Amino acid sequence: MADTRRRAAVLFLASVAATEAAVQAGRAFFHPKQGLDLAPPYLAARLLLRGDTRFYDDAVVGAAGAALGLHGPAGPGDAVLNFIYPPWVPVAYAPLALLPWEAARVVWFALSAAAIILALALFARATARDPAEERDLALSVLSAAAFFFPVFYGLMTGQANGVLLLLLAGSLLFYKNGRGFAAGLLLAPAALAKPFLALPALVFLARRAWGALAGFVAGAAALGFLGALAGGPAGLRLWWVQISRHNALGSFEWRNHSIASAGLALFSPGGGVEPAIAAPALVLPFVIVAGALAVLLALAALRPPSAVAARPEIGYGAALALGLLLAPKSWEHYGVFLLPAFLAVFATLREEDGAPPRTALAFLGVSFAVWAFALQSREEYAGLARRPLSLLLPAKTYALFLLLGLAAWVAHRRLGGGGGPPQG
Repeated sequence: MADTRRRAAVLFLASVAATEAAVQAGRAFFHPKQGLDLAPPYLAARLLLRGDTRFYDDAVVGAAGAALGLHGPAGPGDAVLNFIYPPWVPVAYAPLALLPWEAARVVWFALSAAAIILALALFARATARDPAEERDLALSVLSAAAFFFPVFYGLMTGQANGVLLLLLAGSLLFYKNGRGFAAGLLLAPAALAKPFLALPALVFLARRAWGALAGFVAGAAALGFLGALAGGPAGLRLWWVQISRHNALGSFEWRNHSIASAGLALFSPGGGVEPAIAAPALVLPFVIVAGALAVLLALAALRPPSAVAARPEIGYGAALALGLLLAPKSWEHYGVFLLPAFLAVFATLREEDGAPPRTALAFLGVSFAVWAFALQSREEYAGLARRPLSLLLPAKTYALFLLLGLAAWVAHRRLGGGGGPPQG
């Protein structure tokens, strides 16, 4: 009878999650701004196919977009967003650029959605101790992802997050299976596409996994060489100038949940926000102290006292969470990279002997819910733009600290399960 009731509950909840995922995917696909972030790499790849390497000339990219009827976030007449990725990225997008824009947009959306599903299933496999637990964890994380706003926000914009998440999942799975060099190779393109995704390499360093580090370095070197070929001698320098300009941060920006953005929201007027305390001189001390705290929590999760027995996926997820906090611009859709951390902490809590610690599970749920449900629309940000409500603008930054704290806490408890490959 208990099994029958459990199956009925699982079927009901799975149906709810699947329906929610379908609704949100439909909203993302039919949104008028769908593909906004896909346009720059798509156009850069089209330029490359024509032998033109002016990826970082905004006027050239804008003209290429205008010729296809593409525009920026402000609508017709607004130039497409600039290209901010390394010069090897147009090579990766070249097959997509062979398709007309509308076909490319549909294909990319489908590939991205499939990549997210596969990535979460692989993370479940890398985290589980046996096939039964793998099924439970896969069902849990896929159901949770159906309600997770950053997943669908990234699909709407046309980001590459799904493919990058799949690379991260493959990297962790290879590492857990003792294939360190392959783990490092897979991590390299994710790290070079979005530099904050390099931080999981700290897991390799903390565990002295020299083979994984060698794979990471080899992959990064190969992509750097490819970028030099694709972008010309000045390609890497132009990319660095472009990304540095892009990451410049002078005031709070909606949908940016980094430590730096939180400091600006709390203490610095600007960006349409009335700070909780108008004291711009406090921004830098806040960033330094909060950044140091985040690093300490991540290090605690990365290198617990019993590092051999602890789950490496806890440190892996914590490193990703740290990356979101430290990146100058940590956009809302980056939240998809937090799902491995949520999964690792949840899996660790549920495997403990006796009843799982309810307080820790409740805090984990709070952190997840803030990222899943809070601050979705511009109206929500605008509603919190006046003191004292502006204290809540960095809610997702607070939730990141809560997640990091939980990761550090579970890493220092007596954990069950193996920890992946031997050291070295």
